[in-house]
Amino acid sequence: MASKGGQLQSGMNQLGSGASQISSGAGKLATGSKQLGTGINSVKNGNNKLTGSLQSASDKVSDIKPNQKTYNQFAKPVSAHHKDHDKVPNNGTGMAPYMMTVALFVGALTLNLMYDTYTPRRFPRSGTSWWASKMSVLGVASVLESTLMYVLLLVVDHMAPLQATKTYGVLLLIGLAFVALVTWANLFFGRIGAFFTLIFLILQLSGSAGTYPIQLSNGFFEAIHPYLPMTYAIHALRETLMIGGSVRNDVLVLLGIAIVFNILIIWFFSIRRGRLKTIDFDDPKQVAGTQSKLAAKMAEQED
Repeated sequence: MASKGGQLQSGMNQLGSGASQISSGAGKLATGSKQLGTGINSVKNGNNKLTGSLQSASDKVSDIKPNQKTYNQFAKPVSAHHKDHDKVPNNGTGMAPYMMTVALFVGALTLNLMYDTYTPRRFPRSGTSWWASKMSVLGVASVLESTLMYVLLLVVDHMAPLQATKTYGVLLLIGLAFVALVTWANLFFGRIGAFFTLIFLILQLSGSAGTYPIQLSNGFFEAIHPYLPMTYAIHALRETLMIGGSVRNDVLVLLGIAIVFNILIIWFFSIRRGRLKTIDFDDPKQVAGTQSKLAAKMAEQED
């Protein structure tokens, strides 16, 4: 007992500490019991209020006399109203801007294949007069081409543009812009210019969003889309044919293309005019050879 007396004393101390903890826990339990009693009273009051509210709602529901509108309210609580923004009567009208633009570009290619855009009838007084002698013919042909296509679409296909006058004006501008672009390419690059413009046409067929939204194309065509003339031509015709929105930006871009490439043609003729002075102007091969190095080599091979 003498050797274990210390342990006994320690156990007595622990027993006393445990008794104190039991006393504290009993106090907390008593407090919790009071809170539980209060919560039970709150639940009881809430049940009584819910019972009264349900009884009141039941009385109100019993007074409702349902009809077809009541049933529709539960069956179709939300109604949608659809309004078409674009008035497109058929698929032909929807595809018209794309096909009209392609036709005008192909027309510009054809004019340059059939008409000699380089050889002057007589020695030109200046690059501007040389340009005027050629573009007066190409410009008139482009206007006739656009007019004929527009009239046939109205008379034969019964196309009904939303803005008829604007549609015709946009067609004339598109035709003149395309003729200027294609003519410059054929003058600057020679006979191979026709090949370059054909490749350019193929790129525009996929990158101008004529058939499907450009977002459905790959990254390459999305990247070149804003830089293609047909992009603005198609958008302008869609606005005038079906939508009725503004074509200001499209017209400015197409007008800029027409002006820039006509200026480049005048510059080209002004430079080539100096070469005509050094040759026999009556020899068509020598005249053709002044257009480009490729033309000169082809003239030598023909000799």
